[in-house]
Amino acid sequence: MKKNTIFLLLVNFIFTQIAVSQTRFEASQESIEFKFTTWNTEWLSCSENGPTNENLQVNNVVAVIKAINPDVLTLQEVGTSDLYTTIDTLVRRLGVEWGGAMVASSSYGNCGQNQGFIYKKAKIQFLNASLMTNAGASYDWSSGRYPVLYSVNLLANGSLIPVSFINIHAKAMSDTDSYTRRKNASIGLKALLDGSGYNTKRVVILGDLNDYLVGTQCSSCSPAESPYKNFMDDTQNYKCLTNTLYDPNYNSPVIDNIIISNELVENYKVNSTRRETVTTQTISDYKNTTSDHVPISVTFTIGSSGGSSCENLTISETFAESLGNYTPYSVSGLQIWGWRANYGAVMSGYANAANNANEDWLISPAYDLSAKSDAVVTFYHAINHAQNENDKLTNHTLWASANYSNGTLPSNTSWTQLTIPTMASGNSWTFVNSGNISIPTQLLQKDIRFAFKYQSNTTAASTWEIKELNLNATCVNTNISDKTEISQSKISVVGKRIKIENKQPLSVSVVDITGRILFSAKPIQIVEIPILQSGIYIIRTGNNANKVIVE
Repeated sequence: MKKNTIFLLLVNFIFTQIAVSQTRFEASQESIEFKFTTWNTEWLSCSENGPTNENLQVNNVVAVIKAINPDVLTLQEVGTSDLYTTIDTLVRRLGVEWGGAMVASSSYGNCGQNQGFIYKKAKIQFLNASLMTNAGASYDWSSGRYPVLYSVNLLANGSLIPVSFINIHAKAMSDTDSYTRRKNASIGLKALLDGSGYNTKRVVILGDLNDYLVGTQCSSCSPAESPYKNFMDDTQNYKCLTNTLYDPNYNSPVIDNIIISNELVENYKVNSTRRETVTTQTISDYKNTTSDHVPISVTFTIGSSGGSSCENLTISETFAESLGNYTPYSVSGLQIWGWRANYGAVMSGYANAANNANEDWLISPAYDLSAKSDAVVTFYHAINHAQNENDKLTNHTLWASANYSNGTLPSNTSWTQLTIPTMASGNSWTFVNSGNISIPTQLLQKDIRFAFKYQSNTTAASTWEIKELNLNATCVNTNISDKTEISQSKISVVGKRIKIENKQPLSVSVVDITGRILFSAKPIQIVEIPILQSGIYIIRTGNNANKVIVE
């Protein structure tokens, strides 16, 4: 093949790569992502309770599963009988690439509240399933609704990675007796898992726990501690992944939760835990036709080394459908952060034709930035009816904290104010971009939260609207140099092109200053990459990183 032809093909390959949206940074070429989801499908197949149109509910459940596309899905409240096996029906409608299993843990019938299991055959090898009747007393497990153990192998690069999934549907209700039964069941389960049969296994506990991981829905219980506090406190052996998730529909923490054993902690993809609200909002009248629960998912990265490396983090909260995982907290005043279509998160102290005194916070979920070298936040916002420049700057601020506990008074926590480079005009509904807001190095910690703080008084009560928020954090080696040559690679910049010459084939990626990956390729020896805009770029070649400036 002629050299000119090779060059044209290479240029075409490069531009194709740049056009593809990338969110991961320097993930191992051998690593594979696995998505685990849990979902209470609310009396699925039962015509007496829950959604009344059973066929529509099943079709909606199938549509949600396909949209979420998990590798493992645990279900609660699934009926089954000799005449109608719900799991088999779901699998048939999902397609041949899916498999399913169920062990009846409740009454055998279409209104039995059983736990189900659905999986992707290409990535999961199903082994067996059984009731965990030795995980505590039957009475504590809702009179026989024991956890169900699903033993599987994850299929990763020809390796079989054994994982034990424990599907739970704990005792419901908020009375003290129900709380005590949940707590006793949790004690029994943990005692079993701490024993020799499980203490070295990879374990994922997931399902409808019917209570919070922090606090409890039992208002009459004292102390008001989570029945799963035993798992929360044992940080050496377990990690609770959903303790920071909040359900704005019920104005409370989530009751559907996921806990993993320490053997999987390094495989957990940080900040991947989420409520699948984007998917459920595509279903018409979701709560009445499908379920009163929202699926919750987490992602794991399994590679040949068995662990996960630091990865570029990109978080987007558009506020297009709701406040998402952001939590409103009203310190004073009757008004509170809310959501409006086309305008996103909205707060105003103006109500009933009067200006009202308020202090209100809109607080993000916790993000793990502990392994990141830098992080940037951007968003679009509009401010109207601000009385003057001082009012605009004082009453519309952004803060960050690394030690805030969800649901507590913000003033009990140490917060650092972050400067918003571009403020909205203060006298119009025009949205402007905030500009890049860099997170101080000392705040690149495990549980950092961001908060929008709004204030008003009886003289000045503006309106603040926020949408399209993005958080980008990058993992860059501490040995980054301004030099354009490193031991195994030569990197040069000519005009708007970066040329990389590796002594031997190495993986290559180019990242802009916001953490967005512009180009990535498997091991390659020589490549030229066109750059459209001037700026600072991070060049990764193998395990090394280099910073270059394109003018």
